[in-house]
Amino acid sequence: MRALLPGAVIGVTLVATPAVADWRYCLARGPDRTVYLSAPFSTVAAMPALDAAFGRMLDRTKRPHHPVQCPRADDAASLRAMRLTALRYNRQDGETVVELDWTPDRDAAAKP
Repeated sequence: MRALLPGAVIGVTLVATPAVADWRYCLARGPDRTVYLSAPFSTVAAMPALDAAFGRMLDRTKRPHHPVQCPRADDAASLRAMRLTALRYNRQDGETVVELDWTPDRDAAAKP
């Protein structure tokens, strides 16, 4: 019984450790050279759930779109830099960038 105790303590520690949040924003291309970008947010949600939630919001608000992607970063500053780069690149490429004040936490319809 004593030999099992260290393993049991490690198991309890792993289960009790909270998930580390990623910083993300979501984007999707739309028709007519349009790109939709969400606000930055911190989350522990899985990427497929975020992609689906942002896509549902675009559908709900009648914004046709291609597949959604939600890039991640380890911290807020890195994510803001990534998002700004995407925003600038798309604008320089002639895209209309539509910034949406959307995060999964503020979207009641995104909750299961």
